[in-house]
Amino acid sequence: MGQSPQYMFTEIEGIQVRYYERGSGDSIILLLHGFGGDLDNWMFNFGTLSEKNRLFALDLPGHGKSTKTINDPSIKGMGEFVNKFLAIHNLTSVNIVGHSMGGAIAIQMFLDRPHIVKSLTLIGSAGLGKNINRDYLIGFVESKTPQEMTLVLQQLFADESLVSRQLVEEILNYKLMDGVESTLKEISETFFAINQQTNLADNLVDSFKPILLIWGREDKIIPVSHAQNFYAAAGKNVEIKIFESAGHMVHMEKASEVNQCLIDFIN
Repeated sequence: MGQSPQYMFTEIEGIQVRYYERGSGDSIILLLHGFGGDLDNWMFNFGTLSEKNRLFALDLPGHGKSTKTINDPSIKGMGEFVNKFLAIHNLTSVNIVGHSMGGAIAIQMFLDRPHIVKSLTLIGSAGLGKNINRDYLIGFVESKTPQEMTLVLQQLFADESLVSRQLVEEILNYKLMDGVESTLKEISETFFAINQQTNLADNLVDSFKPILLIWGREDKIIPVSHAQNFYAAAGKNVEIKIFESAGHMVHMEKASEVNQCLIDFIN
């Protein structure tokens, strides 16, 4: 019988943070979700990844069931926030898996504290190039009706039928919470501005740490060319896996295949 999920809360910088812990062992995996998401975006990955690893995921500030405010909306600020989460749990060597905005945070954490990051997996990650879909970010923040939000969320998947009525309602209800819209707007504006000014990948090219790139061929938010260009420029420590018939949420659309990639890479 599988182990039941363990959802808990801790406080960092006055912010209540929901997190998930599962599994045991010396090998630690930390999952970082993307903009507008939460730790439940990894629900199809929790079980497999925790079989031989100790697994953590958290709701970033302003997201999920964490406090709907953020002290520093920059990528560097959020990286420092996550580093404090690791320190609270005495985690000093971590395999970080970041999706989209979470990937940019993971890169920043590696650049700031490389001794903590054992390996880096970037899934549809920001930070590897400058042409991201700003219309998606704006649409996610500003959409008010089910029809508007459906059109926004369909951009995340190769199979648009995966955007269910329940998913749309959950996102809209989340956005109605006090502080959510203003926090998301602040994060999106800061994140987009930084992404246009700084290519975090430039500082990763000469890294000797293991790096895995996972992308959906049909990603409409962050193009697969970002992964391909970085892979061509980087050294032998980088692996790349591109999945056909998958979009930005490749870890959901191709969950079993992505899980196997991660297990092979990390273990």
